[in-house]
Amino acid sequence: MTSAATPPEFLAAGLAARILHDISGPASGVASGLDLLTESGQGDGAALELAVSSARILLDLLEFHKVAFAGGAAPVAGATLQRLALTLFEARRPRLEWVSDLDPFPGPAAQAMLILAQISAAALAAGGLARANAARVREDIVIRIDGEGPRAALHPESLDGLEGRDLLGGLAGRWAPSRYLSALVTAVGGAVTATTGVGRFSLTATLPATAA
Repeated sequence: MTSAATPPEFLAAGLAARILHDISGPASGVASGLDLLTESGQGDGAALELAVSSARILLDLLEFHKVAFAGGAAPVAGATLQRLALTLFEARRPRLEWVSDLDPFPGPAAQAMLILAQISAAALAAGGLARANAARVREDIVIRIDGEGPRAALHPESLDGLEGRDLLGGLAGRWAPSRYLSALVTAVGGAVTATTGVGRFSLTATLPATAA
């Protein structure tokens, strides 16, 4: 799913970097909680809570990345996608509103929704609101996320990836999910668009319903 100018191993390395970055925090939380329990030699409530909550987040993120980047043609229930998308916003500054008439989501559409949610959460690091919507529009499936908030901005690496460009600079972990999404959607005859303004942005993935 890459152009001749983008070696598959480079895209794979960028995706691996992003996944490792995302799971490193909760994995460390599990380890820290277990270390505290070992040191105390007894059932330390705070340590146990840290280990359990971190393990839950870790499992949610692993499921998120499995569906987003290793998903196949099998449809995914809308409630499952909503739950996975919300894991990126829980206990963080930005919020996610979910409105969808599509259920279940075809495999590629499910991947597109989760990757757009991932990009949106990163673009709203300072806080704000992301509104996610998915619906069938005539012969297409249209997935859209509108974001607004203080200092809301799409990273340049994400914009390069969404437009199918090679990484021109910055973090490969920001670029790779967007580049993967662009390749995924264009491979089935769809398109990805992004618009930005002061404190706001809009991301849209359009996929033919027959191909998605």
